[in-house]
Amino acid sequence: MSTKKLIAVLLGCVLLLGMIPVFSLSDDGVTRVLACSDFQNPDGNAAGEKVVSAVVDAIKADGVDSVDALVACGDYDYDLTMLPSNTAAGINALREGTKAIVPDEAQKVFSQGNHDSLVGTAGMAKSGDNDPENGKYGVFVINEDDFAWMGGTREIVKGTSENLKAYLNEKLEQNYSAPIFVLSHLPLHYTLRSRNTGDGRWGEYLINVLNEAGEKGLNIIFLFGHNHSNSWDDYLGGGSICLEKGDEINVCKPGNSLAWNTHTLNFTYINAGYTGYYRDNGNGADVALTMTMFEITDTEVTVYRYDEQGRHNVGSAGVEDTYHGDVDWSPFTTVKESPTVIPLMNVKDGRPMDSMLDALTRFIMRIYEYLKKLVAVFC
Repeated sequence: MSTKKLIAVLLGCVLLLGMIPVFSLSDDGVTRVLACSDFQNPDGNAAGEKVVSAVVDAIKADGVDSVDALVACGDYDYDLTMLPSNTAAGINALREGTKAIVPDEAQKVFSQGNHDSLVGTAGMAKSGDNDPENGKYGVFVINEDDFAWMGGTREIVKGTSENLKAYLNEKLEQNYSAPIFVLSHLPLHYTLRSRNTGDGRWGEYLINVLNEAGEKGLNIIFLFGHNHSNSWDDYLGGGSICLEKGDEINVCKPGNSLAWNTHTLNFTYINAGYTGYYRDNGNGADVALTMTMFEITDTEVTVYRYDEQGRHNVGSAGVEDTYHGDVDWSPFTTVKESPTVIPLMNVKDGRPMDSMLDALTRFIMRIYEYLKKLVAVFC
């Protein structure tokens, strides 16, 4: 073949390749994100990988061949040793257990738990913005160092809340309507573990930012792990928790692990799915080992939860915590079936949080509410 003909053939190939559309990993127009937490298995990484593989097989049997991302909410090492080698081994086993539907090119975000090595080692994600390049969803990581087991400090968590606020303010300015996953090993809600060890002591700083951003129209999904032992979360659903906008949760009063404030959620609040173990102490709550999958379109997020047998309730009914015997609240008994659909809303107020105009609006609304109460008293 002459040089001219060879060049012509090569140019033709380039033109043809340019005409081929570029597909995402999910070529049906749906973006899929797989989530889990607390991979640590008391019988070791091989046992943990076996559990995860079985859940993945159940997802495949439900018609899912590939996902676009895997996000994990910490604790990959069963022993509380803080050795990078143990964390790395757990992460590698989790990768192996999910590889049947999580291809090499999929995004993988492994956030830090209280059993894990330092951020920046063993494959763990950096704190803060971990958004994918395609913009189909957002990911903000709150590592253990940012919101610590057994309380942490006011300064650290307040700084974390400011970083989260800055990230969400950028999304507001972009009128960002896709879901935003906030990954935290530690949950926000109050439990008797909070009373005993101070867990979540400064969570009010975080929930105030999340609620304000959600009120403005951002579609936030808060994913957490951590409370898979000693029945701490049984009143909210045990191993399967899902609270939606309008539901209420209790959060520690800042610095006071003996008291809490009740907040109405302006975002979705889900445990990512425990894969290592869920210790049942006799309350009768959901103890299944699960993973959660999110299917994202332009208008909604469909949430599935899977155990080793197939679909599992996204949120199970909570039960009274008779094991600890000192509870001052009623169980959350609403069941959220699999799948559960979260409609995506558009930003209705793109002003950044803490802007002067925003602060003035809140001040005027407080005066208005006060005047309404005065009128009710004297009229």
